[in-house]
Amino acid sequence: MDNPYNSGPGKGSSVLGPTLKFKGELRADEDLLIRGKIEGSIKHSSNLKIGKEGNIKAEVSAEYIEVHGEVDGNLTGSKSVVVRDSANVAGNIYSPTVSLHEGAKFNGSIDMSGNEKPAAKTPEKKSEPVEAKADRTEKPEASRDDKPAKKSKSGRKTSADAA
Repeated sequence: MDNPYNSGPGKGSSVLGPTLKFKGELRADEDLLIRGKIEGSIKHSSNLKIGKEGNIKAEVSAEYIEVHGEVDGNLTGSKSVVVRDSANVAGNIYSPTVSLHEGAKFNGSIDMSGNEKPAAKTPEKKSEPVEAKADRTEKPEASRDDKPAKKSKSGRKTSADAA
């Protein structure tokens, strides 16, 4: 008798049923079909499929991700992410290959650069306005020098001009 959980030679497959509710960090190495509710994080090294009944509130990472159900969280696929027509995804997708099928609901951004969550990009974007503010705060200090006319572009008198 064949094992119904084997999808191929030496390759296991697991199903988390629709009545299952799980909270925490889920890790797996075999193919996985999620039909229940998961909250937390999913770290997977193989194929991950979220069925139509699946309701995920988690950060999800896997090699291949296919979504038919609902996901609230970021999806990181090292090879591919597929969002099917029945899916509802609220979160960002990070994968070199992304497929959004007609009818799918998606609210987020897609990064196909091949990098997983670009942690370095976020601080760089935040640091640009800070640098610009630093330039602005230096200008009033420079206007207090002996050269106030060059720094005052608006023509208004500054305390340095009045002195």
